[in-house]
Amino acid sequence: MKQYGLLCLLLAVCAQSSLIARAQATSAPTTPAPTNPGATAKLQAPPAAVDRLELIGPGGQHVTISAADLQSLARKTLQVHNAHTGATETYQGVELSLLLARLNAPLEQKLRGKALAMYVVAEGADKYRALYSLAELDPAFHNGTVIVADREGGQPITRDGPFKLVNTEDKRPARWVRNLASIQLSSIP
Repeated sequence: MKQYGLLCLLLAVCAQSSLIARAQATSAPTTPAPTNPGATAKLQAPPAAVDRLELIGPGGQHVTISAADLQSLARKTLQVHNAHTGATETYQGVELSLLLARLNAPLEQKLRGKALAMYVVAEGADKYRALYSLAELDPAFHNGTVIVADREGGQPITRDGPFKLVNTEDKRPARWVRNLASIQLSSIP
């Protein structure tokens, strides 16, 4: 029965991702192909760093977090191994669960029943996305820690920033979202 539930969750997330991708594809402007086959295509500039983080909740709830807002919240320091660089890195920031509380996410004792079908999609300015279940983000439910980092090695994040999603449990940093722009809390219908 648990496997059936997980399969339903996976199918629902895949279906929603497909719908989002289809919607973005139809709204994205198209660039005509160059008429000269030998011409080199211009490289796109990397996306500009965002200076605020958008939190989007069920029913269209919307909260904006600035860098100053993030600095004023309870801070956490993580040391994590980055398999891409082969180095241990130190990040400072705010636990994602604290930010989700601003969207009235059902955390701690409220995280049960239908709330266990809730998930978070973190998106960078470059449209890179990562998916987390709400249970993975609740310190009362899961041993891992996920933070919205704004400092690396004691310095403001500039290369990947100003915000970066970092977690302690993944063996690879594939769900670390650089230049974090938005966090959306949703539920499987």
